[in-house]
Amino acid sequence: MSDIIYGRNTLIEAFKSGRSIEKVFMLNTIRGELEIQIRKECKNNNIPLAKVPEIKLKELAGQHAVHQGIVAIIPAITYVDYRQLIQQSVNSDRTPLIVVIDSVTDVRNIGAIARSAYFFGAHGLIISGNTSGRVNEEAVKASAGALLQLPVARAGSIYELISDLQASGIIVAATSLTKSIPVSTCDLTESVAIILGSEGAGLHYKVLEIVDYSIEIPAVNVFDSLNVSVAAGILLYETARQRTQVK
Repeated sequence: MSDIIYGRNTLIEAFKSGRSIEKVFMLNTIRGELEIQIRKECKNNNIPLAKVPEIKLKELAGQHAVHQGIVAIIPAITYVDYRQLIQQSVNSDRTPLIVVIDSVTDVRNIGAIARSAYFFGAHGLIISGNTSGRVNEEAVKASAGALLQLPVARAGSIYELISDLQASGIIVAATSLTKSIPVSTCDLTESVAIILGSEGAGLHYKVLEIVDYSIEIPAVNVFDSLNVSVAAGILLYETARQRTQVK
């Protein structure tokens, strides 16, 4: 179960103990050594940090809590280091398959994506973006418990993550509606990481410039894009289909 902790010393001690932290919220007027220290800790541990107004901190910690401008969320799951996840997939006896979601905000979508990823044999799920939804009880429920079985990691920088994936010999395929190729024409039997963007904006154009290729799911009718969790399920099915045929 996820929980809330607050207060400057409490958070610093949580960092020192190596406790898993989902996200840190800091009062937007805090400056100086404290801000620098918290930013550094969050960056080193791939923890999203949000600068927020007082009203948001009271909403999280409670109206009468002495939060000292700091609130943090303890996750419902234990995260793994994303570099360790990549290495484990490379060393696996199965061809690496990693799912990456960037700035996906709806926790039910996160849960549904994790469910499909686990069902189709992905080695893990990597979450990036400071605006990503929390992996809370609702996400775990939407995943039908898959989030408790599937390795889940976080990446502070989507660009650094892509570089690390490619350096490990993993092809990076991103979903896009422009300058993309049909997923059925892609060779997904090789080591691959599939990146899906946020529900509204999708992936940033700079991300699309550095991936190995962009893929799309062909539509029969002219319509808006698919829900991100539905798209993930289709792409993972196609990956599993191709790999099964090769065997």
